[in-house]
Amino acid sequence: MRGMNVMKEEKFLPLGSVIIVKGSVKKLVLIGRGVVAIFKGEQKYFDYVACTYPEGLIGENVLYLNHEDIEEVIQKGFQDEDDFRMQKSLKEHLDGLLKIENES
Repeated sequence: MRGMNVMKEEKFLPLGSVIIVKGSVKKLVLIGRGVVAIFKGEQKYFDYVACTYPEGLIGENVLYLNHEDIEEVIQKGFQDEDDFRMQKSLKEHLDGLLKIENES
């Protein structure tokens, strides 16, 4: 996974957050965080994966994006202790990836 740009934000938005990305007016809902996907034959890191709102996930139509792509947060998703623990675990994992990447 060399060459991936890992998120440098302290916190992820919660799943279920409704957003608008820069250059668009279409609402999206966040359905995944800290995702590695195959893009043009290479593994690439994305902060989020989203689907359209209000339609939801239709087939495999998703949008991979990074935090800096977000223009506006319309509504934050639900958060509880489980979400905070998940974010902490995800951040620790990503910090480890960033450390390995910087050592290469």
